[in-house]
Amino acid sequence: MKNITLFFILCAVALFSAGCFSDPGQARDIRPMLMGTVRFDDPVVLPRAAMLTVRLLDVTSEGAPAVVLAERSRSNPGGSPIAFVLPYPFGGITASRRYVIEARIQVEGRLRYFSMEAHVVTPLNAVKPHEITLKQAKAD
Repeated sequence: MKNITLFFILCAVALFSAGCFSDPGQARDIRPMLMGTVRFDDPVVLPRAAMLTVRLLDVTSEGAPAVVLAERSRSNPGGSPIAFVLPYPFGGITASRRYVIEARIQVEGRLRYFSMEAHVVTPLNAVKPHEITLKQAKAD
């Protein structure tokens, strides 16, 4: 009986200690992630007001709007190459569907750069680094 009581006391102390040493502000995202870089065709200096948005889209249904599975935006992303990490839902990439990564940069709400070519994501290449090339949008 003493051994069981001692066991429960040690478990409680261990759980309490683990809670004391963990930092709730440092919550980690454990979802699967796409990683890579965004580059430009030509050398570019982005203004501070630039906003990079990277999205994972399900484009399986032709003629229907793409379904956004994941999206991340970053203000003042700096110069090229720009690293990105895009967490997506568990089970989000399956062989029976078609997915692409889309990237764009807006400045003060206006599209300045975008990915012209579809960057296809499959279950096999999802774990590899992705390189997205952006082209300049036509001036208004």
